[in-house]
Amino acid sequence: MRNVDSSARSSIDVDRLNLIASFVSVAEHLSFIAAANVIGTSPSTVSRKVSRLEDALGLRLFERTTRRVALTEAGRLYHAQCVQIFNHLADADAMIASLNSEPSGLLRVSFPVAFGRLKLSEIISEFLDAYPKVRVEANYTDRFVDLIEESYDAVVRIGSLPDSTLIARKISDNRRFVVASPCYLERHGTPKEPSELASHHCLSFSHYSASGSVWRFKREDRIDEVKVSGEFRSDNSEAIYETTLRHRGIGLVASYLCHESIEKGDLVHLLPEWTSVPEAGVYVAYSSSKHLAPKVRVFSDFLVQKLKHVPW
Repeated sequence: MRNVDSSARSSIDVDRLNLIASFVSVAEHLSFIAAANVIGTSPSTVSRKVSRLEDALGLRLFERTTRRVALTEAGRLYHAQCVQIFNHLADADAMIASLNSEPSGLLRVSFPVAFGRLKLSEIISEFLDAYPKVRVEANYTDRFVDLIEESYDAVVRIGSLPDSTLIARKISDNRRFVVASPCYLERHGTPKEPSELASHHCLSFSHYSASGSVWRFKREDRIDEVKVSGEFRSDNSEAIYETTLRHRGIGLVASYLCHESIEKGDLVHLLPEWTSVPEAGVYVAYSSSKHLAPKVRVFSDFLVQKLKHVPW
């Protein structure tokens, strides 16, 4: 096989693209004259380029008569592939152009209630200072919104992301701790193993009816599962956290909510050698559309930068 240096390969590729451009134009107009007018050259030049391409391929791409031009079967197949090539080139141009665009316009985002209120409100304010041409509409809900159907530009989600149509970037870990107040533990005792939680007042998350009442823990290769119950359930993580502070039971609480209370001694981190599973992360997700709007790109980058070194 003949060795070709990079400069020679580049010349060959550029020449081939030039021939293909003439072929595609003729295929779309089924006329050498019309194709030449669009390209801005003579029909004879277009005809020569198409002939050179046919020679290189070893196949006839057009049936030519004095009255008409028609694609052969090979021509139809080749045209379909060539159109994709030029579409990809157009996409590449648009992508690079978007990198130079200044972020602007309305950015619609959805946040989990507690995480959004406690951890993102200040970041959003900083983002608006950094990008004054962007306006933000922030909606707070623990419901998994449909990003496409509900016309959101981006969503922040906690946990697993089953929707494969979205692009997700992890912006933070979200460890969950088993916690209770010292007062509760003094009254009811301190569990030493996950199985002992079954005999305690556990505050469960009702947003997920099944997994909310079944807690799973991992230590090395061992996984323990325990069914919990108690006098209080809620679909709001802040409500569960606050109820643990009122000595009402044991909660499985996100670290971003409870880490300061643990440091101050208001809550006790139970079963620290066990990890709650499945482990969850905090993600910013957006549509996997061809071109990411500059406002979404910089927002995603901003969250990742601000949250990558958080203490929780």
